[in-house]
Amino acid sequence: MVNVLGHHGDTSAAELRALGVDPARVLDLSVNVSPFGPSPRVLEAIRAADVVAYPDRQATDARRALGSALGVDPASVLLGNGAAELIWCALRALARPGDRLLIAGPTFSEAEAAARAHGVDVVEVRARAEDGFAPAAAALSLALTQRQPALAYLCHPNNPTGQALPQRELHALIASHPATTFLVDQAFLSLSERHAEGAQRLPDNAVALRSLTKDHALAGLRVAYALGAPALLARMAAQRPPWSVSSLALAAAGAVATEDDHVASVRTRWLAQRHELELRLTESAIPFVPSLTVFGLVRVGDAETVRAHLLREAAILVRSGTSFGLPEYIRVRASDQN
Repeated sequence: MVNVLGHHGDTSAAELRALGVDPARVLDLSVNVSPFGPSPRVLEAIRAADVVAYPDRQATDARRALGSALGVDPASVLLGNGAAELIWCALRALARPGDRLLIAGPTFSEAEAAARAHGVDVVEVRARAEDGFAPAAAALSLALTQRQPALAYLCHPNNPTGQALPQRELHALIASHPATTFLVDQAFLSLSERHAEGAQRLPDNAVALRSLTKDHALAGLRVAYALGAPALLARMAAQRPPWSVSSLALAAAGAVATEDDHVASVRTRWLAQRHELELRLTESAIPFVPSLTVFGLVRVGDAETVRAHLLREAAILVRSGTSFGLPEYIRVRASDQN
């Protein structure tokens, strides 16, 4: 068994060595960071950043560039040290101890971790395997009505299931519950078959979270941004420590604003790999959950055993679904070695 995982299912080179696995040999299909790398222009902007002066606490240039590219006022853009920081800021700013957070699960664990750290109760509405893990708008709406949460977290498309509410249902759900603030995690929207939805604004009681980790392959830089009503973002910004976004990250955020072609190329190639992966799984009669994005769930029976076997025998690293409450599934990102 491989029991070295944090709540994100991640492991380290030191932990792999302790298991007798050479990190240099590992094919890592457990993380959903673009295998195609950052845009050369983004890397150039990072290298040109001033690392002597303190970074701009207001992120003026980056917010202006992103706002212009997205057609929104810069006041509707908030930069953060990765999506995780923005999630924690939202929990601190928009909920009080004893309030409720509703989560559309099974999903990315950071919102729940932040809620529990701040004394916010967690209510989960869980999609069912027998429904292909499709999120149920009616069940979510009922829970919102009955539990009256201060916040709701929806990953769109969802990690790890690759599923998403239809756009019309998502907007209707948010608009029909104005007393709840929705955190809509769009980390994988640009890498999905629903990518065009990124151009449409959510209702005013929603904050969209977008990471540069996945499509721009900048996981080590730690940079993300939120889109929403300026008043909501101002409350979140007040919860950040000073200078949490480095000058390197600000330079990258400003540069990605004009890199739509790079993202489109990454998306086209990566989705093609996912189609191939699903075809090979179908041909091999291995059950899986059809996905809208670049990763998917594969049903293997005992995720921990299969993960350990793949790592030990083939130096292939996949994500166990156990931390998502899905012990029969592994999550696999598509690759050129499907």
